[in-house]
Amino acid sequence: MTMAFGLEARVPFLDQDIVTLAAQCPPELKLKDDGKGPLKAIGRQILPSDVVDRPKGYFPVPQLCHLDGEVLGMVREMLSAPEARARGIFQRESIDALLENPNGSMTPTGTNTLWSIAVLEMWLQDNDVGR
Repeated sequence: MTMAFGLEARVPFLDQDIVTLAAQCPPELKLKDDGKGPLKAIGRQILPSDVVDRPKGYFPVPQLCHLDGEVLGMVREMLSAPEARARGIFQRESIDALLENPNGSMTPTGTNTLWSIAVLEMWLQDNDVGR
């Protein structure tokens, strides 16, 4: 999701020692294997080649454009839960407005705004964040 908004957030590769080592590598080494030469060489020593050389994939985040029925009920319940209210990261008036017109707002990537907020709240509750 970060890449959809132009954010580079691959935290393990931001380690100072890794950045320093990468800066010292010659360009031809860094450009091998579609720019992953050193990583793939290390990976081939410890992982099966079908893992290292598999086609590029993505981490799918469930997207919904239209909320209704049981899903909308679950979203209402999640965002009205005591945990969500106590955490206080969402402006209650904004959530209420979105719940009043659950399909009236979309994110820049075409996902229902209310759904995006609900997915975050589900994650927060599942991981006991801010209780």
